Amino acid sequence: MRISKFTLLLIVFTLSIFSSLEAFEIQFPGENGFFIGKPMIYVITANSNDDKTIGQEGTFVFGPDKVNIGGAEYYDCTFGSESNGSHFYLGIDYANKSLTQKSIKFGQTKLEINPAVSLLKYPLFPGQKWSEKTSLVAENVVIPGLGMIPTALRVDNVKAETLVSAQVISSPAGTFNTLLVETTYTGNMIGIPMTLIQRTWLNEDNVVIKRNFEFTKPSKLMLYEIVLSKPNPNPYDLNWDGIVNILDLMYIAKFFGKSLQRTMIPNPDMDNNSLVDLSDLRLVGTHLGETYKK
Repeated sequence: MRISKFTLLLIVFTLSIFSSLEAFEIQFPGENGFFIGKPMIYVITANSNDDKTIGQEGTFVFGPDKVNIGGAEYYDCTFGSESNGSHFYLGIDYANKSLTQKSIKFGQTKLEINPAVSLLKYPLFPGQKWSEKTSLVAENVVIPGLGMIPTALRVDNVKAETLVSAQVISSPAGTFNTLLVETTYTGNMIGIPMTLIQRTWLNEDNVVIKRNFEFTKPSKLMLYEIVLSKPNPNPYDLNWDGIVNILDLMYIAKFFGKSLQRTMIPNPDMDNNSLVDLSDLRLVGTHLGETYKK
């Protein structure tokens, strides 16, 4: 059987993509692995509430404040930009090694999830699946061209199905091997089929590189999307403690002489030449003593 030149090139191209994907698992990182209270900068790439916010950068912080919802504690994880504020209410379940999600607010839109669902179940690995039942209540949903829906949209007996896959994605912060955790919520709203998809891309350090929410039924609507722009607003303060000191130099020293095949967070390769060397120590050294607002 003869294979055309185009088909052969297509096969080679496809294989090159898959060969660049490194299979990995993300183990349950414990409290420190969620970077609690440590700011990271993201850029808004979609917002159905206000398209004027697209392109704006904002700061995401996991907690550290907590709120009580229905007798359970959840971290109030915030994202704030120049003209937009969002909240993700997340809980760390140590017994089941998972991250649960109770509620989401982006702009005026609010989404309640009852009971809370498992956003992440560790260890995470390609091909992993899980399924849960819940109910959704969406308030102040804005549809472009039609405005805000005046009543709350309630969907009971919702099936939340999650699938994990491997993807290489690029962001302003770099190119990352990631695990895409995609949860599809399906149900019926007054007899009308409803599908909401939540996607979270995590790198090997358990950092969210990209996150979005999209309705695909009854109509297609990207509600919200943010992409990592700067893992740390103060790049020389590698441990987010508000000051550049010996601890930051010690972090670089831990990787000294190593060739890095991926972008790490925090990143000891300060000059991005894929090698941790003296130039990285010098870059941080020139900023020793600098302090930042935590």
